[in-house]
Amino acid sequence: MGHHCCSKQKVKRGLWSPEEDEKLIRHITTHGHGCWSSVTKLAGLQRCGKSCRLRWINYLRPDLRRGSFTEQEERTIIDVHRILGNRWAQIAKHLPDPKTHISSLIHGRYGR
Repeated sequence: MGHHCCSKQKVKRGLWSPEEDEKLIRHITTHGHGCWSSVTKLAGLQRCGKSCRLRWINYLRPDLRRGSFTEQEERTIIDVHRILGNRWAQIAKHLPDPKTHISSLIHGRYGR
């Protein structure tokens, strides 16, 4: 089995609470993120640095675009997928506004 990043620490796992989200948002908007392993301590969270980084990047950062693809984005995704296959991170680079959750959005809509 893989080595978990926080296996030697007492950390909270599972769903994030609104209070934890607020602590992370407040800390990063005030101080920036820098080293993620120190963010968790400085923000007063009982999470590992990797968990904080993933929460910020995938859910909390203010520039994260949510919603549907435009018709042009859909055409681009389909065209580039024909060339690159299931290389979703590479496909995202061809969009004018790449989305973090592109692979899950595409898998849900177009299948694997």
